[in-house]
Amino acid sequence: MNDMADMPTIPELTFRRYHGKQDLPKMAKVISLSRAADGVDLATTEEDLAAQFDDPLDFDPKADVLIAEAGGKIVGLARVWRKNFENGSRAYGNSVELLPEWRGRGIRERLFEHNEEHIRRCAKKEGKEKTSFFEVWAIDSENEWRSIVLGKGYTPVQHELDLVRSLDEIAEIPLPEGLEIRPVKPEHYAKIWQANKEAMRKDWDFSEDEWDEQHMKAFMETSAFQPGLWQVAWDGDTLAGMVLNYIVDEENQQSGKKRGHTEYVFVREKYRGRGLARALLARSFKVLKERGMDEAMLRMEVENPHDPLRLYEGMGFRIEKHFTWYHKSVAP
Repeated sequence: MNDMADMPTIPELTFRRYHGKQDLPKMAKVISLSRAADGVDLATTEEDLAAQFDDPLDFDPKADVLIAEAGGKIVGLARVWRKNFENGSRAYGNSVELLPEWRGRGIRERLFEHNEEHIRRCAKKEGKEKTSFFEVWAIDSENEWRSIVLGKGYTPVQHELDLVRSLDEIAEIPLPEGLEIRPVKPEHYAKIWQANKEAMRKDWDFSEDEWDEQHMKAFMETSAFQPGLWQVAWDGDTLAGMVLNYIVDEENQQSGKKRGHTEYVFVREKYRGRGLARALLARSFKVLKERGMDEAMLRMEVENPHDPLRLYEGMGFRIEKHFTWYHKSVAP
């Protein structure tokens, strides 16, 4: 393949394309170990990758994934994906994961350059060269990936925080009058998905394309889809608010922690100011503790227009890690 001709020549290292489902377990392991080496406690499971690769929506597995192997073992991979915006622009996401023992030899840097070169070719072919940008994400602490990104001239555009809370003490916070929590059933999934879309609409990177039925079905195949843990408040047939909790066993095994996620926190405007978010979070803490967790975690955007940090800190969360999204124009 022409776009692979300029790969680095390193003893015992070869490059190839994605071969199929048999690659997913090894890819998931490499991604998780690479992130851990960079200081990121975010595991990717085989289940998560299968949800992406079985019916790919935003990338082409045969063209947008490059795998590095040594002795038949996957040691790294480079990936590219796309996100379209209503103003006609397009973000080309880009990541490179590499096992720690293979670092320091220029491999990750060269795979990063490969991704950029591949994106430029795609943008030109797809007629998006002048309206597109590269997009990457990195933890703010010193690490190899962040150093590579900053060395390539990327500009910060958005910041995120990882917040953590001990589950030792959980306050009793009642639901506002007239609202109730019900077990989540399949007939609720579409309403919950639409509520999530409503919550995300004001986010800096919102893309309408990511909220169609196909993406909903893909989400239902991921490790985050655990409706038995969700806390969803209803006012009759109207969804008033929710916290979509989940636990990733692989993540806890990797980090040595017992941590559950309290993500997708959302309260509809009509129901705000009545303590619903606090009540849903308190119930979420109890659910996670009942499942044997010691901590609750959530990720929030610093530039969130609703400025929820005060709420979260009031519920006992503390800031643990900082992350940044970076952009760079594809056009030369």
